[in-house]
Amino acid sequence: MQALILAAGRSSRFYPFNTSHKSCVSILGKSIIEHTIESVARSGIKDIVVVVSQNSSVKKILGEGKKFGVKISYIVQENPTGAGDAILQARDYITSDFYLLNANRIEFASFADLLLEKKKNSDNIVLLARKESSLSSFGTLKIDGDTVLSIVEKPKKGEEPSDLKVVGLYLLPPSFIDLLTTVESDHYSLENAISKAAGQGKVKFVETSQDTVSLKYPWDLLTIKDYLLKNSTSSISKNANIAQGAQIIGKVVVEDGARIMEGAVIKGPAYIGKNVTVGTNAIIRGKSSIEEGAVIGARMEIKNSLIGKQTTTHSGFIGDSVIGENCKIAAQFCTANVRLDRENVTIKTETGKIDTLKQSLGVIMGENVFAGIRVSTMPGVIIGRNVTIGPQTVVMHNLEDDITFYSTFSETVKKKK
Repeated sequence: MQALILAAGRSSRFYPFNTSHKSCVSILGKSIIEHTIESVARSGIKDIVVVVSQNSSVKKILGEGKKFGVKISYIVQENPTGAGDAILQARDYITSDFYLLNANRIEFASFADLLLEKKKNSDNIVLLARKESSLSSFGTLKIDGDTVLSIVEKPKKGEEPSDLKVVGLYLLPPSFIDLLTTVESDHYSLENAISKAAGQGKVKFVETSQDTVSLKYPWDLLTIKDYLLKNSTSSISKNANIAQGAQIIGKVVVEDGARIMEGAVIKGPAYIGKNVTVGTNAIIRGKSSIEEGAVIGARMEIKNSLIGKQTTTHSGFIGDSVIGENCKIAAQFCTANVRLDRENVTIKTETGKIDTLKQSLGVIMGENVFAGIRVSTMPGVIIGRNVTIGPQTVVMHNLEDDITFYSTFSETVKKKK
C-alpha cells in the first residue's frame, strides 16, 4: 500500500501565507505536512510519494522520510493543473493500491482502515464522504446505497443530488491511472475519471461523522490548530522555566526553553513552543498555539489564535486570529473579532466577499508586519506581508504587501487666558 500526497498547488487563495505551499505553515511546532506524514506513518504506510512544485520547500522540510520511519519520493509538477495531472506525473512510482490525499490530511490515520475495509475487489475505488448543509462549494455525491453513481461539482442550491460532500481522501487501484488517460485533461479530470468509473459500478464510498479538516483559506488554519490541540497530549518540558506564580490549567504542551513568568495564566488546550516567552500577567486561552521563539508580552491576552515563529507582542488582546512569523506588535494592540450585528464575518478577496462561516474572526496578518502602539483591527481584516502600521491607527480594510499605513492627526494648541 502506498500514499500519494498532493503538495504542488499555487495556494492562491491562501494569501498572505502563500509564499510557499500552504502545508508548510507551522502549527504545534511542526509544519502541517509533517503532521500529515506522521499520520500516514501511523496507519502503517511506509512508501510515500509527494508531488511538489518547482523550488518547493517541502523537500527540505521532509527530507527522505527517515525521521518519520518512511521512504519519501518526490515528483515535480512544473505546471500544477489539478490532481488528475499529478497522478499521471507519478504513474511510474505507483506499484500498488494507493491513497490519494492533500498535504493537509492530518487526520488520515482515522480513516485509512475504513476505506480499506470497504474495498471489495481489486478494481474498486473508495472515497470518503461527509454530510454538509451547504454544498455549493464542494463535489457532491449522487449515490445508490454505498455505490457512487457520479460526482456533481458545486451544485446549485436545490439541485444537490445528496447531502454528501467529497472529503478529499481516496483509495485507488493502479488501473485507475489508465482510466485517467481516457478523460480530457483539465482541473476536474480526477472527478471526471471517478464519475466514469462510477458509471461502471466501481466506486464505493464511506460516510464519516468524525471531524475532517480543509485548508483552502488562511482562516482554515484555526480549524487545523483546533484539531491538533484536541488530539495532543499534555507535556511540560523539564527544560522550561515556569515561575512559581504562573498557572497552567488543563491540557497544555510546554516545549524546551519556554519561559512562563509570574502571574501568567495558560488555559488549555494550548501549545507553548520552544523558547517562547509568556510575560507577567499574560493570559493564553481558548485553544491557542504559540510557535517557536514568539514573545507574548506582559498583560497580553491571546484567545483562540495562532501566533507565528519569532513574533513579539506587548500588551493588548488578540482573538480568533492568525499572526504570521517575525511580526512586531507594540503595546495596546487590539483585534475586534465579532461583528456588532453578530452575523458571520465576511472577508473581501480579489474574487469577491467570502462568508467565513465564523461568527468570531479577528485579523489575518502576514509575516514581517510592524504595528505601532494602540493599533486596532476590525473583524476579518487581512494584512499583507512587510506592512508597517503607524500608531493609533484603526485598520478598517485589507492592506496590501509592502506598504506603510497610518492615520493622520491634527494638533491644536491654544494659549490659556
